[in-house]
Amino acid sequence: MFAARPLLALDLLWVSKGRSWLRHQVPLLGSIIAGKPEFQESRIEACIDIDPATLRLPSNARTFALKVRGDSMRNAGIFEGDIVIMEFRDATHGDIVAALIDGETTLKRFVVQRGVPYLRASNPQYPDLIPAQELVIQGVLIALLRLLER
Repeated sequence: MFAARPLLALDLLWVSKGRSWLRHQVPLLGSIIAGKPEFQESRIEACIDIDPATLRLPSNARTFALKVRGDSMRNAGIFEGDIVIMEFRDATHGDIVAALIDGETTLKRFVVQRGVPYLRASNPQYPDLIPAQELVIQGVLIALLRLLER
């Protein structure tokens, strides 16, 4: 049996009666737009404590978190205010990624067609984003946190 202490902001540490959990601290680096890409500076706002076994993370995983703004990923179940946990690793076709496209950041699905990579929203109101100069994958989505209103 697990007993949860009250949720305080982004403190997501669960306590087991039998043992304390190993923790992995994930820095919350601000927010990311799920919409039209925009310039964004990263800064650590907080840290989220998680159990690495729950997310099946290797001990050397490099992770970060971002708060979602916008609605371009709503059909993938990612909504405004959600927190996405990202891992620094190479993306494959179909992954949801935090990406730098032509100097601006966004959260989108990574697509490769005929060897050409681009980004696709999960909301038909947004166009595909084809890089004019650069497309840098900054992280791949591994988990989604949603805090419910009380």
